[in-house]
Amino acid sequence: MLGLNFSSRKDGNCGDFLQFLKQQTKQRFVVKWIHDFAFDGCGPCSYECIQGSCLKKDSFSELMAWMDREEEYFFVMPLYNGNLPSAFYCLLERLSPRLHEEAEERRFWKKTRILLIGNPGHGLECALHTLEGLYWNAGQKPDILVFSAMDYGMKATRDRLIEEKEVRSKLIKAAGEAD
Repeated sequence: MLGLNFSSRKDGNCGDFLQFLKQQTKQRFVVKWIHDFAFDGCGPCSYECIQGSCLKKDSFSELMAWMDREEEYFFVMPLYNGNLPSAFYCLLERLSPRLHEEAEERRFWKKTRILLIGNPGHGLECALHTLEGLYWNAGQKPDILVFSAMDYGMKATRDRLIEEKEVRSKLIKAAGEAD
């Protein structure tokens, strides 16, 4: 399994969640930080990727090598001012040639579980709608687990959600479903 931290902070709540999941699962669980891979979104080009080659020379191919090795992904993402992380959108853009094939798109979303840290009334609903649409468009049931700091009287940018027993219980259940 590959746990991919989409937070700007390597060791914040998203990092805590992934380290906890790694401890809970019986399977091999590799944790990576999206910002360890230097890549941008698409452009400018003439869609050379559709013919099998991208003009960009960055570490996206290294990320793809990690993803290709794994049978399942845990994407852990915070919301930024109500928005999903830009690195997530860059990843989706660069995956466009692969996800253009329906079977590959279904396989990708079937392998992907998303743990989302966000708060109701602060963009969570819109982010969930976006993510659910990606799953549904691929013919897959959404696999999204939401964690709201507000539910625990906490701030996601300041407090450690992993300290809450209920958060750990939800993560243990998620790890068990992955095994």
